[in-house]
Amino acid sequence: METDLRLATSDDVALIYDVARATWEPTYRDIVSQEQIATMFEDLLSIPAITRQIEQNEGTYALALEGNTAVGFAYVNCWPDEPRRYKLHRLYVRPAEQRSGTGRRLLEWVEQYVFDLGAHELILNVSRYNSAVDFYLKLGYETIDTVDVPYREYWLNDYVMKKALR
Repeated sequence: METDLRLATSDDVALIYDVARATWEPTYRDIVSQEQIATMFEDLLSIPAITRQIEQNEGTYALALEGNTAVGFAYVNCWPDEPRRYKLHRLYVRPAEQRSGTGRRLLEWVEQYVFDLGAHELILNVSRYNSAVDFYLKLGYETIDTVDVPYREYWLNDYVMKKALR
């Protein structure tokens, strides 16, 4: 089945949430505590959080769909005061779809979308312990920093990666 890629709207909150529920815990269970997983999920990917992000134009969600089923999503926004730089905050693909090319197609779609908006660079943070680090390296991202970011009572041990866009 062909994967359709498109921008999400407020009508798509439940689709985004469904993918988030399927991917969040398996992605982080070996990296952080269950308490941190639950806290961050509620803050970032609960239905009220996704709804707020879309309705208040905090960023843009893109969806990967197979038929009426969302198989992945990405969330990106413009860097404050730097219209040529965007930040990818989230890219998740259902576990059963990982390594199918869906993540690559979704990321390339987002790169083209922000490039068309004037971006020359896409930045992201990824946990140093997340296997997605290799995914980003294969797709041309370079590690530019190693950071420990406070998040509530937790620490996020991340790489900062970037890619220059065509």
